[in-house]
Amino acid sequence: MASARRYVEETLLNAELVKLLPKFLAPIIGGALSRCLNSHKIFFNSLIPATEQRILEKDMKSNGYQIPQRADCIQWIIETAPKQSPWSAERVIYELMAIWFGSTIVYVIHDLCLHPEYIEPIRRELEASYEDFERTGQGLPLLDSFIKESTRLTPVEFMSVRRQALQPFVLSDGTTVAVNEWACAPSGAINTCAEYYPYPETFSGFRFVDSTMLPNTQEYPTPTATQTNPSKLTDVDPSFLMWGTGRMACPGRYYASAFMKVVIAQLLMSYDFKLVNPGATRWISWRVAKIPKPWTKVALTARNGGP
Repeated sequence: MASARRYVEETLLNAELVKLLPKFLAPIIGGALSRCLNSHKIFFNSLIPATEQRILEKDMKSNGYQIPQRADCIQWIIETAPKQSPWSAERVIYELMAIWFGSTIVYVIHDLCLHPEYIEPIRRELEASYEDFERTGQGLPLLDSFIKESTRLTPVEFMSVRRQALQPFVLSDGTTVAVNEWACAPSGAINTCAEYYPYPETFSGFRFVDSTMLPNTQEYPTPTATQTNPSKLTDVDPSFLMWGTGRMACPGRYYASAFMKVVIAQLLMSYDFKLVNPGATRWISWRVAKIPKPWTKVALTARNGGP
């Protein structure tokens, strides 16, 4: 569990350090860093036996055997892998480790503490629609919008859509990208661009909800800003590059979105929470990474006899 908690932070740190090195030094220093910051190796090795068992169970099922029903991320990756050339246990775990949503959940919890006026409306939505969401994976537009707004203002990375040129390429403004050079999109700057978002620096938790869905009562926070076109967390758009773009957009975004909603929903229904020190800096920024500080404390209090 300790390795799982450290994994994202150590991976981002290692990657940013290696990017600063000359090409010939990158594999040497990168290898040394990986031996010191080894949470990825521990995490990977701990998942191999369970994943191999799942792959074996899938083969047994195709031969008519009864196997236990599984409903988790590993199983989802196995079931959605290419049918013609099934993935090995190692490849399944690589795909799993590429789906990062822990930091996003942390930022959402922080934003709920900082903007408590959104908590009761979202709780009412959960009371009315959570069972339907668990059954269908659809719905919960208020929670969806809140998570998306939190992600917009506190992205884990400020750059996205990294591409290496395989042949000379000229951008629309005349900029030339030579072979082996890299280009990327400044997703962090786009997220706070007034061209795409009214009042871009302001947190507006229901920004992405269709305004006709919000009752005109004082019980619901009036959105400081709304988008002309409502959208979902999983939507891929040039103004929201969390998932990448085009054919290379993250295929795991639907699972990640549903998983985040389940975690946040369970917390909201079971606990009241607040930041112990609301004024403290909540993240560490270095180069393109924005990592939650692990020592930021949130106090949880069980609600109505909750767990």
